[in-house]
Amino acid sequence: MLVNVIFLILFAGAWTFIALLSWIVLSIPRRAQGALWAVPFAWLGGIGGGALVPLVGLDNQLGIGVSMVAAFVCSATLCWISFRLWDSFSLADRFAPWARRNR
Repeated sequence: MLVNVIFLILFAGAWTFIALLSWIVLSIPRRAQGALWAVPFAWLGGIGGGALVPLVGLDNQLGIGVSMVAAFVCSATLCWISFRLWDSFSLADRFAPWARRNR
C-alpha cells in the first residue's frame, strides 16, 4: 500500500514537471503575458492527461511513456486555450487595477 502511494506521488511529480515544461515553452514567446493565468490550466492538463492513461487500461511500461506524452500534450493544449481566453476576453485590462504600478 505504501509503495503504491509513493509511486503515485512520483508520477504526479513527473506529470507536474512535464506540465510546467510545456507552460514555460508556451510562455516564452508571449513574454509571460498571462502566464500566471495559465499555470493552473497547464497543471490540471498535465495531471489529468497523465492520470487518464492508466485509468483507460495502459498500466504497463508502455503506459508510463504514453502517460508522460499525454501529460505534455494535454497541458500544452489547456495552456494554449487559456492563453487564447486571455487574449480574446482581454483579461489583462480587467486585472490591471491589481497590478503593481511602480517598479
